[in-house]
Amino acid sequence: MSAMNSNAVVLSTARTPFGKLGGALAPLDATTLGSLALLGALRRAGIDPSEIEHLIFGQVLQAGAGQNPARQVLFKTGLAKTSTAETVNKVCASGLLSVANAMRLINAGANSVVGAGGMESMSNAPYLLKDARFGYRFGDGKLIDAMINDGLWDAYFPMTMSTQGSIVANEFGMSREEQDRFGYESHHRATVAHEAGNFRDEIVPVKVATKAKGKAVLDEMPQLAKTRIPATVGALRQAQGDTPDMWDHTPSQQFTLDYAKWAPFVTGDVPHTVVDRDEPVRTDASLEAMAKLKPLEPNGTITAANAPGVNDGAAALILADAQYAKDRRYEALATVLDHATVGWDSPYICLTPAMAAQKLMDRHGLSKSDIAVWEINEAFSAVAITSARNLGIGEETINQFGGAVAMGHPIGASGARIVGTLINQLRKRGGGYGIASICSGGGQGDALLVKVG
Repeated sequence: MSAMNSNAVVLSTARTPFGKLGGALAPLDATTLGSLALLGALRRAGIDPSEIEHLIFGQVLQAGAGQNPARQVLFKTGLAKTSTAETVNKVCASGLLSVANAMRLINAGANSVVGAGGMESMSNAPYLLKDARFGYRFGDGKLIDAMINDGLWDAYFPMTMSTQGSIVANEFGMSREEQDRFGYESHHRATVAHEAGNFRDEIVPVKVATKAKGKAVLDEMPQLAKTRIPATVGALRQAQGDTPDMWDHTPSQQFTLDYAKWAPFVTGDVPHTVVDRDEPVRTDASLEAMAKLKPLEPNGTITAANAPGVNDGAAALILADAQYAKDRRYEALATVLDHATVGWDSPYICLTPAMAAQKLMDRHGLSKSDIAVWEINEAFSAVAITSARNLGIGEETINQFGGAVAMGHPIGASGARIVGTLINQLRKRGGGYGIASICSGGGQGDALLVKVG
């Protein structure tokens, strides 16, 4: 086995519950959901918010979301203006890639503490009117659904990914019955996991204000982080006799953010709805009911029962340099060891999670028997089934707490969610290696190798 020298450890994970399209989380935009997940992760890590040097968040449906949504998450969470942020868009792999990039920054020595995650409010995706910029000379305009156009539509073979999924499933001879069976298992496992309390280490309940539009209710406002000038700059200033320079600046009152008024949070006795479990999970799922559903495409095998819904939610992790964490006595939950990515024919996304996972194992001389826990995102039941077959592992071994078919697939968040669930399972079983793998629109696949213990 080749050496794995990653210094990137995970201090905490947290996620919101996942909501249905137009459901309980719909009043909150993506960056607010991202902030709630990050606040949960910060609280669980027990670190000072000022220690976060950089933030990476995935989001796919960015049309209308405003400049650099990750930076908005940073400010909503109360992090310092001197912390930096970037937004990642690799479609469904966005959240997982955020974690991988955080690992790389830490291993390169660029940062000691990085927040990473993903977010999506598919309920709040806007409609687009592309030709309105310069007006219409004659005739009707066409509204374009940004959720479909930017998230669910293949730009190379123009059709929805569900249409492609049906065609490919038929090509591979995958029956409706086996896809339904897998979908049923996803709902059943997620139901059992919720009832057993297995998601308590993942989910942070969300209180959605019912009268304060777009706001969440908190017990107390977030602790605001202190501004920290980079240490190298401080050393330079000392060497120069503390000569005033570009870092000596205080904004005008006009441009000083009033956090309490601006933040999407309220406190106190405010009417609200508590969301503390994944809204799409069907506790009453049955194969008989699934069999009665019409396929999404004529002559297809993909239905609403064996495919994920359109969802809202966010997930976050705090990563740190291992020595930094040790020096400060922070508990390291896991080590993020490596990341691999592959590209293939755009419509055949069902092949790419296994490809990326195999590439990762080959790089480190691992075999499937070395992997204790598998999380493979259920873009469709067909994706997870194909991945298990191509890796030579049993379907029953993956996604033990259920997957996206049951919980939902808020596309920018799912990659970070499966990493958090992977760590949760590894810790509950006492450690080992785990792989989280995901496909993404455009025919790519990403996999992350994690170790606990």
